[in-house]
Amino acid sequence: MPVTDDILWLLKDGKWYPLEDIAEKVGISRIKTETVIKFLSEYNFIQLSKNNEKAKLQTPTQLFIKKIIQLEQETMLNP
Repeated sequence: MPVTDDILWLLKDGKWYPLEDIAEKVGISRIKTETVIKFLSEYNFIQLSKNNEKAKLQTPTQLFIKKIIQLEQETMLNP
């Protein structure tokens, strides 16, 4: 799975995550995490805290990911 997908999937619960935790859980460097987070923020997929040390999904992105999960579960139940 691409790093962007890994980050979005990690943030799917809508909670704030410190960038250090994101880097650790996704298994990439802090610098790469900051680069990807900045990209996702510029395109309004995620929201950064005021000090740019935490990130969370924007509500539309969170709803989109929840819908994907729901559709995947429905597909698995009704192939």
